[in-house]
Amino acid sequence: MSAYHRRQARPGPSTLPYSNEDKLLHCLPNTKRLSHAPRKALWGLLLLVVLLAATAHGQARFFDDEEEIPAVLATFDARLEPATARPDEHVRLIVTARIAEGWYTYSLIPQDDEFAPPPTRLQVQAGGLKVHGPVYETNPVLKKDEVFGIPLAFHPGAARFYQNLQVPQGYRPGQVSLTGALRYQVCNNSICTPPRTENLAAALTIEEGPVRPAFAYMQRTIDYLDEAGNFRIDADSLESALAGGLTGFLLLAAGFGLLALLTPCVFPMIPVTVSFFTGASSRGMGSVFRLALLFAAGIALTYTITGLALTFLLGATGVSQFATSPWVNLAVAAFFALFAFGLMGLLDFSLPGGLVQRVNRMSYDIKGPAGVLLMGVAFTATSFTCTMPFVGTLLVAAAQGEVFWPLVGMLAFSTVFATPFFLLALFPRFVVNLRGRSGNWLVQLKVVLGLLELIAALKFVSNADLIWQWGLFDRGVLLSLWAALAALIALTLLGLVPWPGMAVRKRGVVRLAAAGAFVAVALYLATGLTGRELDSYTESYLPPALGEGITASMAASGVDYVEPQSVHALPWLPSLEAGLARAATTGKPIFIDFTGYTCVNCRWMEKKIFAAREVFETFRDEFVLVQLFTDGGPHAEANQTLQVERFRTLALPYYVILSPDNAVLAKHAGIVPTPPEFLKFLAQGQRQAIAAGR
Repeated sequence: MSAYHRRQARPGPSTLPYSNEDKLLHCLPNTKRLSHAPRKALWGLLLLVVLLAATAHGQARFFDDEEEIPAVLATFDARLEPATARPDEHVRLIVTARIAEGWYTYSLIPQDDEFAPPPTRLQVQAGGLKVHGPVYETNPVLKKDEVFGIPLAFHPGAARFYQNLQVPQGYRPGQVSLTGALRYQVCNNSICTPPRTENLAAALTIEEGPVRPAFAYMQRTIDYLDEAGNFRIDADSLESALAGGLTGFLLLAAGFGLLALLTPCVFPMIPVTVSFFTGASSRGMGSVFRLALLFAAGIALTYTITGLALTFLLGATGVSQFATSPWVNLAVAAFFALFAFGLMGLLDFSLPGGLVQRVNRMSYDIKGPAGVLLMGVAFTATSFTCTMPFVGTLLVAAAQGEVFWPLVGMLAFSTVFATPFFLLALFPRFVVNLRGRSGNWLVQLKVVLGLLELIAALKFVSNADLIWQWGLFDRGVLLSLWAALAALIALTLLGLVPWPGMAVRKRGVVRLAAAGAFVAVALYLATGLTGRELDSYTESYLPPALGEGITASMAASGVDYVEPQSVHALPWLPSLEAGLARAATTGKPIFIDFTGYTCVNCRWMEKKIFAAREVFETFRDEFVLVQLFTDGGPHAEANQTLQVERFRTLALPYYVILSPDNAVLAKHAGIVPTPPEFLKFLAQGQRQAIAAGR
């Protein structure tokens, strides 16, 4: 077996590296490392033999190695982002490298070691544009090399290299040609090719006009490379969603539709859907099926049309403002309460008979386009906040003039989202088929569903209170009312509370089990009144409790937490301008938290991630903190405009790390599931800040 296949120790100063199978050719171009003429001659001869063999056979074999070298080891593509820019705007040259499977290229960062391989280098001829800062790259893999005995940074499979540029003021409109040269070396676990130079070219169109907010400052983020080797241009961008083509885009939209079903915003619509169709359960199966199909189609169409229509009429922030408006939340609460009181038969005591009859008929027997539209609007209002990470991206794209992809994405998303509610709509009819008749049990079901709807309605009253910041409907009040309603459901099932037209003649096993379950729920909710933290799903519905301490569930998680109120006591600044002023004096990067008073995922992040001691201390010691509310408060509209115009998303929560000179270093949309993963995100921003200062 040849020396190429044997791994031995790192060579000493007087030893030729003949047995370094990984790095045999690394040292060939670095003649300063070969201080003796015989050594130079020997290496030159070896290189000549290798190159002649490669030329003769097309796909070379080194000595007795059975591995073939691919004809194409690496391909490169250069593009500018944006492709059309205006004077004084910032652009980036992005070079994408695709490396053959099993091969890799090295990082830009040189290793301070005599035997280290040469780093990748990118030189750019900017065509009159200003060059800002050094070249930077996607995250390399850092691994200790067994031959060299030093850690080496490399890119397996794919990489991206970036150079920031800026169009000077007064630059004339037209085409600008940029050229570059990328010097690189490709290796695998056995051999390396000699270093090569790839010539690159890209064209930039200059147009007249004012500077656009999205390109007013440098972008120093790096793209995410998934396990399949696909780049995600930006986790919350339309370009990222389209990276996998039409099929991938539809699958992504459908996947987000499934995930949306797990969000807290959706739960209130479950009892509403069942009660909506309870009044139609006595009809024929064909009639109920058609109505359920119309109902599901109405949800999908209304969700799509309402979202896009509000976007075109009110701009990218229109839907978000609609969904988070306190008046809309109160209207949804009233809508739920109307159904609830109608189902429970309580409207008879307060309204004239003729009106009661019409309202009752509306509450559980609405059919046709009008009813479907009403329910679709309710779904839109209740679920848009939780579905913004995907839907918000599409709506921002729609506001910027894109129509086809937002329409396709919204339809795919809402269709998957509506499908389970089609099945829920059929549920009452299946129950009637199972029992063979309607009657007293159906009256009891309506009462229970009505009480569940009141639980849902209270959440939307709480949302309005949070946005107006009255503090009247706080965590304790909401928990007390929910616990009382759960207990009332249990008593109703046991027949201990009289309801119009309802009588409980016997208490079977199923009834007792259901009543016991609601008693357990009531007791569980009541324990939250003692300061005990409930499960994260329930807590996400509740207003934030700033004064609660470390709970048993947080302590048992294995993560060291600070008191949750300490997170809110951190020096959060209320504006980006204040953050930039603080960063200018401290030199620290800026962490921006785009959040909302009614954002359930934001509350979860504050409690489970921000309160983790290591995250808390990193915030306190290493960042300037800025918190921008987009759904309430005196600066909500300005904060939301900043998020849409500069970062082109409506997602909440949304996190951005900026350099002291306002360059974007890193950003993330949505929750981060664990403190270590969030710390990685913060560390990425810090690395980019250090790289910018090189």
